[in-house]
Amino acid sequence: MKQRVLVVGTIVVLGLVATPRVSLRSMPGASNTEDTVLQLVQTWLKAESEGDSAALDKLLADDFMGTGPGGNRLNKRDIVPPAGEERPPLPKAHLQDLTLRLFGSTAVVMGSVVYENPTRPKVRFTMVFLDRGKGRQMIAAHLASMQPAQ
Repeated sequence: MKQRVLVVGTIVVLGLVATPRVSLRSMPGASNTEDTVLQLVQTWLKAESEGDSAALDKLLADDFMGTGPGGNRLNKRDIVPPAGEERPPLPKAHLQDLTLRLFGSTAVVMGSVVYENPTRPKVRFTMVFLDRGKGRQMIAAHLASMQPAQ
C-alpha cells in the first residue's frame, strides 16, 4: 500500500513539474498600444470634422484603401486633396461602441460615428492600422451608413 501511494505521489509530482506554465499577464505595453490606436481614431474623427487635410495626410498610409458610407471605393487621394485645395469639414460627431483587437503590428478597430445633428444617420466603421516602424497609419477602412429602417 505504501509503495502504491509513493508511486501515485511521484506521478502527480512529475506531472505538475512537467506541466507548462501559462502566464495570464497582459503583454507589456498592450494598454499603451491600445490607447495609441484609439487616439488615432479620435484624431481621424477630429481631422474629418475640421477639414484638416494635413492631419489626414499623416494618418493615412500612401497605399490606403477603403469603402465610403455609400459603398464607393476610396484611396488616399480621394480623401486628402492635392496641396492647396481645401477639404470640406464634416459635421461634428463622437465615437461610440468601440472595439479594438491587436494582432502584432496590426490593429483593427470597429465602432460607430454618431453625428451631433440627429438627422444624419450613424456610421459604422472598421479601420485597420499598421505599424511599419514609423508609427501606426490607417491602411484600410470600411464605413457603412446606418440608415433608419423604413
